Amino acid sequence: MHARPYRALLAVTALVLPISACSIMSAAGGEDSGTTVASLDLTQVTDLVYEFMDSSVPPEHHRSYTITVTANQASVVIDSYGDVLADEQYDVTAEQVADLKDSLASNNIRNCTLPDDDGCAGGTGQAITLSDGQGEVFGGTVYSCANEDSGDLCGDVNSAAEAFLALIPDFDALLDSTREQ
Repeated sequence: MHARPYRALLAVTALVLPISACSIMSAAGGEDSGTTVASLDLTQVTDLVYEFMDSSVPPEHHRSYTITVTANQASVVIDSYGDVLADEQYDVTAEQVADLKDSLASNNIRNCTLPDDDGCAGGTGQAITLSDGQGEVFGGTVYSCANEDSGDLCGDVNSAAEAFLALIPDFDALLDSTREQ
């Protein structure tokens, strides 16, 4: 069994740009400032979105992606600075969607107040947005740069990302295929 590149990317990110204590475990370093996913009526959530925003690197290396999950579909769009390189859809079951919602709650995904980034450039970003068909009921972003996090998203964001990625069959192969274009 070989390592999945996206898992390696998350592992390297954790080594090179360590996630603050706030992003992984608790509100240390960031004050809780509002909504927790666990406090929402998740049965009303119809759309779950995870975004990974890659660092500033040359276009041939830059890969950002958005995974959108609805009641019966997971879609992924991979881009390089806005140029869409892949756009795929996959069927998902109600159980898979429920497991994703449970993962967000159990990973303590919540809004918080993290310190400003002090002008740091070149880091990566992650965002999670939930909506109920009428509008956004939760949204947050964490920007990781120079061993510091800024933004308003706390919890174990990397584990939440893994739960989204698990709904995309062979994500690593799809990501690799965009590098061959």
